[in-house]
Amino acid sequence: MLIEQLKVEIKVYLRQPLYLLFSLLMPVFSFLFFGMMYGNVDYNGFSFFANYIPGFSVIILFASSVYNVGNQVVGDKEKGIYKRLSATPISLGRIMGVVVFKGFLLALLGFVIILLLAVFRFNVTLPNPVIYCVSYVVTIVYSLCLGFGAGILIDKLNTYSAAMMAFFMPMFILSDTTIPLSMMPGSFQKVAMINPLYHMTNVLRVAWDIERYSSDVKGFWFSMAFLVGLIIVAGIFVGIKWKKKK
Repeated sequence: MLIEQLKVEIKVYLRQPLYLLFSLLMPVFSFLFFGMMYGNVDYNGFSFFANYIPGFSVIILFASSVYNVGNQVVGDKEKGIYKRLSATPISLGRIMGVVVFKGFLLALLGFVIILLLAVFRFNVTLPNPVIYCVSYVVTIVYSLCLGFGAGILIDKLNTYSAAMMAFFMPMFILSDTTIPLSMMPGSFQKVAMINPLYHMTNVLRVAWDIERYSSDVKGFWFSMAFLVGLIIVAGIFVGIKWKKKK
């Protein structure tokens, strides 16, 4: 039953080219484009790939976990699907679990594609593959929680889609994934400090190369504190919204 439901979810996803474009195709092709242009360039003493593989992994995370999962939760909620299901023997938790698991698989698929391109197209060696892969899986779970929480907080699909589309590009630009943040004006760098994509990228960069930790201890722990604080605040708001609905 769960497998069949997951198959249906994936088929529906593949019929929506906009989701496919943002969650898989755009990050992968962007990685190829920048890799061919700047693959031999060092940035802050680290190679291009040590900086940008974590960055593009985070973009995939945002698109597949936060945008897509939240978008589906809001859409299903607006259509009254969850209310109708609550009156049937079908477990609502299982339905939502499949939606979240689909987001997990998509984020993992994009991650694997990026790593395969890095290894076989650009001959990149992964310095700490186990630590990095485990860290990425943890980050997927974190992003899914944010996406699901955003879906609970927002009631209108148009509002959610407009907000995500409006915030995606600034968050992408200020994530230190495309243009180096150090090359941007000071005001932009300050705004980046409240960008979760920037902080997730920082954490994954340390997971990619542990030696990076010693060069930016404060930055790493600031990013960790920001991400923990964000999920706590989001959880409080979701809890308040959930109690009001009850």
